[in-house]
Amino acid sequence: MGLSLAASFVFLPPELPDQQRAQASKNIVWDQRPAKLPGGGVARPFLWFSAPEGARSKRTVIFFHGNAEDLQLIEADIVQFTQAMKCNVLAVEYPGYGLCLKSKGCEEVSFGGVDDVAIHALLFCCQVKGIYPSQIVLHGRSLGSAPVLTLAKRAFDMFQWEIGGIILQCPFISVRQVAADYVGLAGSLLVPADCYNNMETMRRLCQSPGRSPVPILILHGQLDKVIKPYHGRTLLKQAQDLGHPCIEGHFPANATHNHWSLREDLVKPMDLFLQKYMEGWNEQAGWLGDGPSLRCF
Repeated sequence: MGLSLAASFVFLPPELPDQQRAQASKNIVWDQRPAKLPGGGVARPFLWFSAPEGARSKRTVIFFHGNAEDLQLIEADIVQFTQAMKCNVLAVEYPGYGLCLKSKGCEEVSFGGVDDVAIHALLFCCQVKGIYPSQIVLHGRSLGSAPVLTLAKRAFDMFQWEIGGIILQCPFISVRQVAADYVGLAGSLLVPADCYNNMETMRRLCQSPGRSPVPILILHGQLDKVIKPYHGRTLLKQAQDLGHPCIEGHFPANATHNHWSLREDLVKPMDLFLQKYMEGWNEQAGWLGDGPSLRCF
């Protein structure tokens, strides 16, 4: 009951996606990992954009969109983002969204299904594109902030892979806290406390023994009325209080939830942050080959 209610509140796929148009995009790639792998056994669509020629061809951003978007709606924005960031970009589709509606095994949206898509996206970059986890930046916008944090934790727990960096754009403390903002504390108690609890996941990331701290940049518009900026500031302060050595926040004055200046509010702070904390972000180089091995198989 609790998770079902939360899912209806969290996941809002756009209505009547133009699947024929989306499928026709030359940037759509379908992939299926072996069934023995986490997230394997299901064919899923992604948007893949290679870095502009002569740019950072090893560096890759995996992008997780918001709850009322799909790959078709964000494609034009991702094209601009790829050109501005000068890196590869893989955009992820959630089960029950867009082209997934007609793909066996991912027709219905669920929290577990989103986590399966996330690990599939990482394996696609590493196994198919030959990119090392340390060259990958996970970028989650709004809803996408939760699977990004979960994926960074799972990648280390399952494979001992350390992600190169995390970008959280207008993230939330937890689904319950977002519900409290809209319906009050009493109503929010219907949402399970552990439902996409970013504060708890970030705490575990900050306190994971035996791993290097993952650089984290929090971006939150000060005019955001959907997920208020105190969510981003709270996550930032928690990580700082836990002693995370490479976390920063950027809170653009004129950004809302859906309207940002691509260059000033996103690309510029991201690029400066990644140059500072992600080793070799500016290197001009080609593919590394087969990518990392899976230590658990």
